[in-house]
Amino acid sequence: MRNTANARDIVEQYLAAVWGGDTQAARQHLADDLSFSGPAAVITGADVYLKASEHARRAAKGVEIRKVFADGPDVCVVYELLMDGPVSSAAVAEWYRLDGDKIASIRTILDTAPFAAGARQQPRGASGETALDPVCHMTVEKASAAATRTHEGATYYFCSLVCAEAFEKEPPAYLAAAR
Repeated sequence: MRNTANARDIVEQYLAAVWGGDTQAARQHLADDLSFSGPAAVITGADVYLKASEHARRAAKGVEIRKVFADGPDVCVVYELLMDGPVSSAAVAEWYRLDGDKIASIRTILDTAPFAAGARQQPRGASGETALDPVCHMTVEKASAAATRTHEGATYYFCSLVCAEAFEKEPPAYLAAAR
């Protein structure tokens, strides 16, 4: 079935580009109106998605693809995301839906519990108040945020130092994307 092979090839080329750090090549495989949903974010637009997911790529040591399944315009990829830190790896499943020769949607599924367990413990009596990381759009417990930054009098909370550093470089771009 030609369409299945083509869809699989497109997704594999996209993944090689993304994890290889070639954002321009990765972008060529994405539909402009790409929709993404994951454990902590829903994003519309290929450029916004690539910008928001850049922190994950930079934080990863690599990926080990375990299996790729293709059925017409649907491709499922199961891989191990390798990282430095308290969580050394995470199993990830992604479902890609293609429209023609472009990836139209991505659905990422992973267990985020190991990441939460690695976070600092919330102080006794803390309210459990949360904020949205303006870079990756993850929900962050304010009391256990990996980093905070102040911009124009407002405090922003981040899931990682990588997100905080990205924010520092161009706060208006991330704040505009969050609106």
